[in-house]
Amino acid sequence: ESSVLLCLKKRFHRNLIYTYIGQILISVNPFKDLSIYSEDVAAQYHQGTSSKNAPHIFAIAEMAYTLSQSSEQEQCVIISGHSGSGKTEAAKAIVRYLTMLYQGSDSRRIRQPCNVLPILESFGNARTILNDNSSRFGKLLNVYLQHGIVVGTSISQYLLEKSRVVFQAHGERNYHVFYELLAGLPVEQKEELYLQEAESYFYLNQGRACDVLGKEDSQDFLVLVQALEGISLSSDQLTSTWAVLAAILQLGNICFTSYEKESYEHAAIASDTEIQIVANLLRVSADYLQSAVTHRVTVTSYDRIFTPLSVEGAIDARDSIAKTLYYLLFEWLLLRINEWLAPWESDCAVGIVDIHGFEDLGVNSLEQLCINFANEHLQHFFSQTVIAQEEEEYRQEQLDWIPISKMYSESCLAFIAAKPHGILRILDDQTSLTQATDHTFLQKCHYHHGDSPWYVKPKLPLPVFTVKHYAGPVTYQVHKFLNKNRDQLRPEVLDIFSQSHLKVVSHIFQKAKAAYSQQRELGARSAGLKPQAFTLVSKFQQSLQDLTAKLRRSHAFFIRCFTPNPKKMSNIFDVEYVTCQLRHSGILEAIHIQKEGYPVRLPFRNFLSRYGLLAGQRHNCLEERESCVAVLSCVVGNPSDLYQIGVTKVI
Repeated sequence: ESSVLLCLKKRFHRNLIYTYIGQILISVNPFKDLSIYSEDVAAQYHQGTSSKNAPHIFAIAEMAYTLSQSSEQEQCVIISGHSGSGKTEAAKAIVRYLTMLYQGSDSRRIRQPCNVLPILESFGNARTILNDNSSRFGKLLNVYLQHGIVVGTSISQYLLEKSRVVFQAHGERNYHVFYELLAGLPVEQKEELYLQEAESYFYLNQGRACDVLGKEDSQDFLVLVQALEGISLSSDQLTSTWAVLAAILQLGNICFTSYEKESYEHAAIASDTEIQIVANLLRVSADYLQSAVTHRVTVTSYDRIFTPLSVEGAIDARDSIAKTLYYLLFEWLLLRINEWLAPWESDCAVGIVDIHGFEDLGVNSLEQLCINFANEHLQHFFSQTVIAQEEEEYRQEQLDWIPISKMYSESCLAFIAAKPHGILRILDDQTSLTQATDHTFLQKCHYHHGDSPWYVKPKLPLPVFTVKHYAGPVTYQVHKFLNKNRDQLRPEVLDIFSQSHLKVVSHIFQKAKAAYSQQRELGARSAGLKPQAFTLVSKFQQSLQDLTAKLRRSHAFFIRCFTPNPKKMSNIFDVEYVTCQLRHSGILEAIHIQKEGYPVRLPFRNFLSRYGLLAGQRHNCLEERESCVAVLSCVVGNPSDLYQIGVTKVI
């Protein structure tokens, strides 16, 4: 551990942010511009090997490209690390390299994925306590190739953090796009959309951090508009996009009062100003919208029953509409991006996985549990793959393989997700019960896992539980776990917005309504299928299984990103801070796996150029392999368990 840290520290202070450990590339965020991504630098790695050039992310991109052309197996680069470690920048660098060096002629030039990244950053990134520009969704970016030329790209998203739209912890912001819109939109348009300052909106002011040091929201808005126009959004579609965002902000300012009727608390809207504004912006019925946030509708065979909501229920209904609007808008934009980027045809692809880093925020909720579970999955896959790649190298060199004990326990994964009592299973079961609450979910967790080595009950009777992840313990607050997991689009809300006179809004809600109806039909046809098949957790687990299946089919390259210090400052390497990340990255386990076998591997030519003189003149007239045998038998003796000689390497 100490030697790895010393190596990383020395290289970091020399502005060498990339280091190989085995086949893994380590990247340390320099928090400054190093000018190491130019076309001249890229040219050095073009058609080169990793041993010829200094460690660099371009070398990984080149190896992935080369293998995609010579192997039938898919290639995938997996980028991981804590929030703020530079994962998104690493993904950008790979895309930039491939599109820079492997473009077609002018007539076949592709639409650049880098042109759409401002859209994804504005709508998908936010300030957290760990990172001023944190990606709040995971993505799989596929770069498609045809006859060795990049012909297009596509982007898939995983688990957009919808709850951020309605809540931010202290020191955090909502998604960048809201602040950019308010800072950059011309005054006349702001007036048309009833927009004011960011501080006046409940959905933006909770974190008390409306400004980010060094971020020019007004300038970023101009870049965003240019990117949206670049993917062929019309002026009407742009105006509709701003209207949806403005409506979300107005929804957050709807306040409720309570009154008692027949011994029950009922919610009423304090002022109908905001409801009228939302209805005007989205061109829907204000009366229907008001009913949707103050009543729950139950559809029977004969009638629709309207049940008044409490103030808490009304707030949840309001927030649910805001989250749905934002999520469907994001999905629509992603679809437009993919239509713009898509290739006509391709024969192979290089995948780039950039998923949320392990998180421990001020307030950890269901989203953080899902994110950290995904990281557990990737860590398990990493450990398995390192062993498999080692075994494959020995097989190719026709050497004796030394079996390696399992380096990673699956128990934590099983504890979180396995049937019948994994935490996520308990959550789905509780979500399907009408009388269940966050409290009953927590009690079930305490009952089934109170003695588990991965689980810690709170010492005081607080609504929290702690999971001992591979990267350290994280405490989760169960408030609204069940509500978030239901993740259901209420039919009456779908009906209201499907009838909007705003084309974009009616389109995205009609599509969502069709998907919802199809889902219900499938559920009705499948005997014994419970509603839990459509929960947030089950959808996320399914997408995670699909991603893992893709990774297992692929040849994987690993990039581990590190943050050198918690203050995000350049030229500071905090040893303790990096040590913690190093222990959680799986790097030390990978080193241990290599050391269980023969850790030093040299191609015959390299071996002879370094050690050939030890055998005198005898090796000059021999083949390379025989020359290596001569050197080793002369110095070490033959046979020896200190080395093996393969087909192309001495180890």
